Amino acid sequence: MQQIRRLEAHRLLAGRLSPPLIVSLLICFCAAAPAALGQGAQPEALTIPAGTPIEARLVRHIPMKAGQPVQAALAHAVYADNRLAFPEGALLHGSVVSLESNRELRTDARLNADFTPYHKPTVTFTSVTLPDGTSVPLATMPSSDGAPVIRLAPASAQSRSLIGKGVDAVKGWVDSTKEALLAPGLGDRMVQLLYHQLPYHPERIEQGTMWTCELKDAVLVPAPAAIPSPPVQAGTDAGSSDKKNVELHAYLDEELSSSNAKVGQQFRATVAEPVRGADHSLIVLQGAMLVGRITRAKAARSFHRDGSLRFEFRQLQLPGGNKEQIIGSVTGLEAKSGAALKMDSEGGVKSQPQGRVIVPLILTALASRPLDDDSNLTVSAGVGSNGMGLIGRVVGMAASSRDLAAGIGFYGAAVSVYRRWLRHGKDLTFPKDNRIDIEVSQRLGQQLSQR
Repeated sequence: MQQIRRLEAHRLLAGRLSPPLIVSLLICFCAAAPAALGQGAQPEALTIPAGTPIEARLVRHIPMKAGQPVQAALAHAVYADNRLAFPEGALLHGSVVSLESNRELRTDARLNADFTPYHKPTVTFTSVTLPDGTSVPLATMPSSDGAPVIRLAPASAQSRSLIGKGVDAVKGWVDSTKEALLAPGLGDRMVQLLYHQLPYHPERIEQGTMWTCELKDAVLVPAPAAIPSPPVQAGTDAGSSDKKNVELHAYLDEELSSSNAKVGQQFRATVAEPVRGADHSLIVLQGAMLVGRITRAKAARSFHRDGSLRFEFRQLQLPGGNKEQIIGSVTGLEAKSGAALKMDSEGGVKSQPQGRVIVPLILTALASRPLDDDSNLTVSAGVGSNGMGLIGRVVGMAASSRDLAAGIGFYGAAVSVYRRWLRHGKDLTFPKDNRIDIEVSQRLGQQLSQR
């Protein structure tokens, strides 16, 4: 009886629905079904909070002038909610908004008769282009900390005598000179060397200059660009496949300077990238807080004794409020410094002056050449009158005076001695948002992976 009633109902419905209406309903259903299915699978957009640091590295030389467009590559990936928002290498677009006087560089250049009005550029960035071509607008705070960045890694612990250290310093100077001569771009470096011999030359912002900028406002990354973060494997100790350490990448929350740091002083750093295990589970969340402690601090002193710093990490505060005691050693640092720096095996950082002995000796030997009566006056004057750039050489060669040419040369040697031995040293400073890498011991890595 029930089957008969169902059949009658089906016949009645089929009689009321004409074939064209049925076709229309099927078309509407087929068009709406994929959209409904895709809506549930589409990834959510990411929001990068204001204040997040981004590091931009200039991709090519540009003139030093206000209003100059700036194109830079993102030096490190940016994460939000433990997912990749901006990949490393994404192109940032901005401009030079103003120029500031670089008084320190100007004063130092005057000693060599270089009267170029050196400046420091202030830049801002307004958009980022992702690898898939998506352009995301953003706004950064103005940044004027642009400088070439050197990557520091701990050196092996060695006990060296004073003579051995001197030999190492000479080797370092020879290696740096060899690199300057053999590295790509020699022609451009020679042109710049010639420019710096002039009493005035055009300025430019060097390729590789890096700025650390904080986002002025929160940035919404659209869903197509919000790619899930690839798993980050925990590190493995050398010589063992089952002993796993955890390497953390963080940014300093405050400036650290040898000028005012005290032994025992605590500071904080924020984990910038999530750390995942081999099973893709999160071991350390982005935003976790590292608590560090200054273990050694020496301020700069007279006779070119630069400042030094050493610090360590002993606590990890997870976003949920849990605290873990750790043994964290510094495995890498980025330093914006014109001076050569080195890191010891315990994470201490100090300057490594190069050519402190050999450069003054070479300049002194060259300065004495014009005093040799057997040599050609014009040639010896051109060789010996170092220290005042092109002006010194022209004056030394044109004056036809051996004493004047030698005097100019000895002046250059004296300036070299002053810079390397006599003037006050420079303090070692790591600014806020400075990038730092920390390796956490195997014990903590196992504890976190079991949480």
